[in-house]
Amino acid sequence: MSDFRFSPRPNRAGEIGWMPWGEDAFARAAAEDKPILLSISAVWCHWCHVMDETSYSDAGVIETINRSYVPVRVDNDRRPDINARYNMGGWPTTAFLAPDGTTLTGATYLPPQQMRNALAEIARFYAERKDEIASRAAEFRARPPRATASGDEPSDAPIASLIELLRATFDEEYAGFGDAPKFPQPEVHEFLVAQWRLRGEPDLHDMAARTMLAMTRGAMYDHVEGGFFRYSTTRDWSVPHFEKMAEDHAGLLRVLAALVTFAPTDELRATLVSTLRYVRSVLYDAKTGFFAGSQDADESYFALPLEARRERGAPYVDQTSYTNWTCALAGACCLSARALDDDALLTLAQRTLDNVHELLLDEDGLAHHVLQPGGAPEVRGLFADQVAYARALLDAHEVSGEARFLDRARTLCDVVIARFAAEGGAFYDRLGAQDALGRLALTDRPIVDNGTFADVLLRLAALMGSADYRERAAAILRFYSHASAAAGPFAATYARALQRYLAAEVTVRISGSAAATDAFREAALRLPSPFVSIRTLAPENETAIAYVCSGTTCGPPVREPAAIRSAYDALLP
Repeated sequence: MSDFRFSPRPNRAGEIGWMPWGEDAFARAAAEDKPILLSISAVWCHWCHVMDETSYSDAGVIETINRSYVPVRVDNDRRPDINARYNMGGWPTTAFLAPDGTTLTGATYLPPQQMRNALAEIARFYAERKDEIASRAAEFRARPPRATASGDEPSDAPIASLIELLRATFDEEYAGFGDAPKFPQPEVHEFLVAQWRLRGEPDLHDMAARTMLAMTRGAMYDHVEGGFFRYSTTRDWSVPHFEKMAEDHAGLLRVLAALVTFAPTDELRATLVSTLRYVRSVLYDAKTGFFAGSQDADESYFALPLEARRERGAPYVDQTSYTNWTCALAGACCLSARALDDDALLTLAQRTLDNVHELLLDEDGLAHHVLQPGGAPEVRGLFADQVAYARALLDAHEVSGEARFLDRARTLCDVVIARFAAEGGAFYDRLGAQDALGRLALTDRPIVDNGTFADVLLRLAALMGSADYRERAAAILRFYSHASAAAGPFAATYARALQRYLAAEVTVRISGSAAATDAFREAALRLPSPFVSIRTLAPENETAIAYVCSGTTCGPPVREPAAIRSAYDALLP
């Protein structure tokens, strides 16, 4: 069986002598003095399939690649760290590299004639200008590391700047932001909902709610089987790209759960329910307890009514579990379970997180990235997996009250701090001691994952009463204090963590068994602040009891869930 996944439709891409990313491919390129053709693809990617069926099925292209190149094929979902360093603006990525991994040039989809031309031109360029290429590569490697980002103390300026940007780019006619293509951007909407709860400004809620409704009512949503498509090619959400991604559903479920909890409408609730139905029936594997990564695009299938779909058979589902997406879905299911009072959904999410703990951790306690059904875990040391897992563990503890999830989150974060921390603040996206081929030798500190991890550390600081976790989060916030502006909407996770840091630290500490204290946790979740942390402790006595705390100051004991709001108001007027 091939290690590579090609288009499900007829093609000849498998006739190319693809090699996996690794030392063997780089050694061969050096030994044979050939450039590398790096193809970054994805199993769900429509244009990747088209390239397999056209350019990579062209006899001349196949012959030239096999003769003049070392072809390397990388799956984006399996190796997001490689994609982050070599992506040429989308998928497929077609990158031409020197044998040491230096980028020569690249593009996305290249039709057959353009591909034939590119192969000839790059081979000629490499043959004629090897000395120049080698000199440029050596000069690049000799450059000192990039200067660390600003160390300014955190202020609310990046938050105000992002809100101003979102207000300026919001599409008043069709909702969403900017023009076509339009993506769901769930992190932006989660930020907006939190800001609305904190500030009470109606337009912050409206931008998120109107966008969710516009997607739901339009072609971005599958009105037959449920679930959201990947993005819209048009401004009015009318012509989607038909992939369905686990990653997108995790973020959108969090937004829907927040809206249903704090600004419920029948339509939003129905969307949350039907989206969960899709996730549970198509993406969730009841045998393994993990979530599939994606479902393929098939425009003609998704245009059919239900009965016709059943006759035809559904598009391919990639049953591979990618840990960052699986954990993100587990965390979103915890919040959705609370919003819908769905105990079975909470149990499902807990089982997923327990299975991650049992099956995916390496000897250091870090989660692997990839698990194929029946296979062994693969690809270790990616920061994004640890961040998503830690966040989901905190979600599970705050919703269920089960102590094991908080204990695991603390242990995991300690390992992440020890292994991924970068000098000057923030965290690297991967462990640097392994597989440092080509541009993987370059360090990267992505703002999206660092912003989420700062939020995790602040939650953990509040739950554990730890100044060290809070200072670790502050170091992340200082690192991006100026750079966040250039990130635009991708700074949403950073801005949300920054707001948590600047807001009053509110913790509700509940004593009692998990089963006996559920109503206390639900009451705590509905407090006005979006930054309340909820910790359930082993019972000190038979009667359930709670304390509302701001920093190190706590109010009197609360013995009824209904009194939690009064205790909060008395402590934080």
